[in-house]
Amino acid sequence: MRTQGYRRPVGSSQGSRPFFASGRVEDLAGGSGASTHPSGILGRVPRGARSAVTAAPDGASLLRRLRGDAQKRPVVDPGLAGGLRDWLEDGLAQAVGRLPTDRDPVRVSKESLNQVLACEAHLAANRAAPRVVTLELARGSLVDALFRQWVTIGVIDDPWADAVAALGVDGDGDGVVAFVDALPDDGRRRLVAEVAAQAAGIAERWPVPSPAWLARTQERLEVPLCGGRVVLAGVVDLVLGGPAHERSSVCVVELKSGRRRVEHRGDLHVYALLETLRSGAPPFRIATYYSATGELDVEPVGEDALVGALQRVLAGTGRLCRLATGAEPARAPNPLCAWCVGLPGCAPGQERAGTDVPRTAAARADDDPDDPDDPGDPDADLAGERSAATTPTAATTPTATTTPTATTAPGDAGGHRRRGRP
Repeated sequence: MRTQGYRRPVGSSQGSRPFFASGRVEDLAGGSGASTHPSGILGRVPRGARSAVTAAPDGASLLRRLRGDAQKRPVVDPGLAGGLRDWLEDGLAQAVGRLPTDRDPVRVSKESLNQVLACEAHLAANRAAPRVVTLELARGSLVDALFRQWVTIGVIDDPWADAVAALGVDGDGDGVVAFVDALPDDGRRRLVAEVAAQAAGIAERWPVPSPAWLARTQERLEVPLCGGRVVLAGVVDLVLGGPAHERSSVCVVELKSGRRRVEHRGDLHVYALLETLRSGAPPFRIATYYSATGELDVEPVGEDALVGALQRVLAGTGRLCRLATGAEPARAPNPLCAWCVGLPGCAPGQERAGTDVPRTAAARADDDPDDPDDPGDPDADLAGERSAATTPTAATTPTATTTPTATTAPGDAGGHRRRGRP
């Protein structure tokens, strides 16, 4: 099956391609100027981050918002990265001291942070559950491969063929190629059309970065702490900018093929912290690009975002270290219990959800279904992506349409055992 390809016009300058018209500006920070994460502390949203989301910006605007004015970027504080590292290692010293001396390092990713801060039993259940590949995970993997190709060479000949081939070259560790090959014809056609539409949007709205920007795709960030007993890890879709000197110069970009989620901004804060610890200078901007709509969420990086991410890392890593000693996972009933794969064996979760049967697509709940290349939980394979419209994740604030209640819990028609909820 061949779909329309896209190619940057020969001789065109950056930003000279036609792009969709800019849309209205949304304010996601709210009137209080603060953002609260359901699983931990994200820190205050900087004032400069307000009104930072635009729908389908044109190419020149996208470039300006990602790179800005080099003379106005913040000056690097040479003591910031060292101070943050000392803070982390001092805060983790007691928890790391309890780890068995012969144990492998405790690897910490944004997924394991989100899950363990929501519920330790939820994380343990996900580690033991089999991997599930879904349409949403397949879409995210395919679109991510096309984004890497476009940013690197500026050409997408056949979106479907190029994406499937790219996954095959990478080894297809998630089994996406086999999954899409086994789809019914109708399902595959719909997925092909959706991938082609998102590829068209990327080619239309996203200029190919200049070589001077040192664009790196799938940039791995790893930061060992406490003598290597703990490793903070992540994979960033796109990093722009060279090493910082007097002023910050790096911009971190994440691609999401699905809908906006509340945890996306907090995950970027964690990436900003990792980049700061790794390179000695924080990125000056972090951004999320939503390929389905062309929206770009850009935020300047301040100390409040870094400190908020550090506090989340301290809280979550402390719990992960406790679990690594063999401690029993603590159970924290919450509105997402109805989707947890561990629900059948969790009495508090059953009480909260009003049922003992998890909702569909609960197996291997993934806290970031649009990030198939993140190393995720090191003690488990990459989880399956689920549709945000029907299945929230462990770190997503549920809405009135997704929060499980006694009237919406599964089992009304199937005769499953139901329980009253508080």
